[in-house]
Amino acid sequence: MTLDSEMHERAFRTMLRHVEKETTDEYGEIARSEAIDYRDRELAALERDRVFGEVPFIVGHGSEIAKPNEFLTRTLPRNNAIVIRQRDGGVKAFVNACRHRGAQLVEEESGRCRLFSCPYHRWSYDPSGELRTVTLDDTFGDFDRSGFGLVELPVEERHGFLWVIDNAGRTIDVESWLGPEMDAVLAGYKIEDLVSVTPHSFDRPTNWKIMQDGFLDNYHVKYAHPNTAGKVLHTNKLALEDFGRHFWFLAARKSIDRFIGADPGGANMEKHTIESCFLAPNSMLLKHATHVELLTFRPYGADPESSVMEMRIMAPTTEATGLDQEAWDRLWAKNWKIMISIIHDEDFPILEGSQKAMRSQDAGTMLLGRNELGNHLFRRELDRLVRIEPATD
Repeated sequence: MTLDSEMHERAFRTMLRHVEKETTDEYGEIARSEAIDYRDRELAALERDRVFGEVPFIVGHGSEIAKPNEFLTRTLPRNNAIVIRQRDGGVKAFVNACRHRGAQLVEEESGRCRLFSCPYHRWSYDPSGELRTVTLDDTFGDFDRSGFGLVELPVEERHGFLWVIDNAGRTIDVESWLGPEMDAVLAGYKIEDLVSVTPHSFDRPTNWKIMQDGFLDNYHVKYAHPNTAGKVLHTNKLALEDFGRHFWFLAARKSIDRFIGADPGGANMEKHTIESCFLAPNSMLLKHATHVELLTFRPYGADPESSVMEMRIMAPTTEATGLDQEAWDRLWAKNWKIMISIIHDEDFPILEGSQKAMRSQDAGTMLLGRNELGNHLFRRELDRLVRIEPATD
């Protein structure tokens, strides 16, 4: 039995025990927090610089820029960025700003182009970032063009995802950031063989930590989603493997109840659980029997009460499923409809209401219970990163 299969079987048996005994994996103690943590501008600046400006995080799936010269744009915590597929199949990321007077080069969320042309004075750049054209250069004056290509951001494609560090002065090593355990887990998922199905992005008037906390929380399921997820998922049941920076965990479908008091040997775990990963600092991956979902949360700009949530479904191709294009489209449109109805109609109002409540000057100290293990571990890593003084160049 491999380490991966041992982990799965151990977690499955732990989950059965939790369901039978009404328990869950727990943290060592209750933690406290204050409303100011979700609206303080100084703390928000530290998070932008010491978290998103120092460590890799996911901004897309490789299939979203499958062909050379295909690009996507992203509003990141520190920079507006372009990520573009190179002619050799690699990827590069750039700050979305012309080096002449700083005009934004690209307005579209995605597209394909052979040349980035500034709308202001028509300076142009290759997809490699090299400055190609200075208009009316005979009157502009001489300068070293090699030093005025697009500003490059560290980017790497690994396990099907596009990872960046939002800081031009850093280098990226996703394998090292993930660590051997989580890197092996993601390698086993083969997400690079899947395709991203019409990803959705939402700007929310909510601190990104409130958003992230909400989707790590198994404690709220039957209370916030009584007629949807609460009907099929157990509440307050978690079996978790802590890898130090990231973690892997199971949540249980109610169909798991059939194995209580019986030997689950040979059971298809995927049918009765949802397997999830927290990829620090800001991503939640959910592995289902038929597909993978990714939820990411990040701040942008100086306002601590604004964030972007991106949702992705990564699915097998039409060839892998044996479906024609029309049937394939219907299948994933149905999945999207379910996701949107739960998240947009049920989660968002609660989380946005939380942000409104945090504006109260006398909201009082808040508590995080021992049963909210994933939330503790998210905050543990975030606190660690915020305390680290960035290396000087």
